[in-house]
Amino acid sequence: MKPLSPTLRDKYRYIAFVVSSEERVTVSSFIKELTEASLGLFGAVGASAFAIKTISFDGFKGLLRCNYKHVDQVRAVLSSISRIGNARICIVVLGTAGSIRSATEKYLQIEEKLRRNISSYVTVPVSGRAVRIRGNEIDIIPEDKEITDRADVHFIGITVCDNERLI
Repeated sequence: MKPLSPTLRDKYRYIAFVVSSEERVTVSSFIKELTEASLGLFGAVGASAFAIKTISFDGFKGLLRCNYKHVDQVRAVLSSISRIGNARICIVVLGTAGSIRSATEKYLQIEEKLRRNISSYVTVPVSGRAVRIRGNEIDIIPEDKEITDRADVHFIGITVCDNERLI
């Protein structure tokens, strides 16, 4: 059988994202929640048009493939997911690219460098895991869940200036 010419093939975009969560998310639970969210928002016909496929996911960061016409809808599906099982999560889309290689080079490797730098910033007396850094702001998930449950928040936010004053 003759392969399809490039003009007849489906076009895809690759969405790089990061999951901030209280505990590590498994691939199967992420895919299940992604499927349920897309079916809930757009129905079976709409979700099938997206052609979503998980390319890679390690529990914290991942890469999705989708049809190039439905990137905005897939981003909406990702932003609508707030829980997987009993764990609260926050999904941040880092960017969209036309190939796996460019998405990895542009977005996922940069995120890995930031994750390494976060640990050098956090020296506050709150024990927990730093999950996100943006400019001078650091988000921490504390080990003591009562702190976030009482305030009904996902993270504790501090700044680099707060961190320096606490040292």
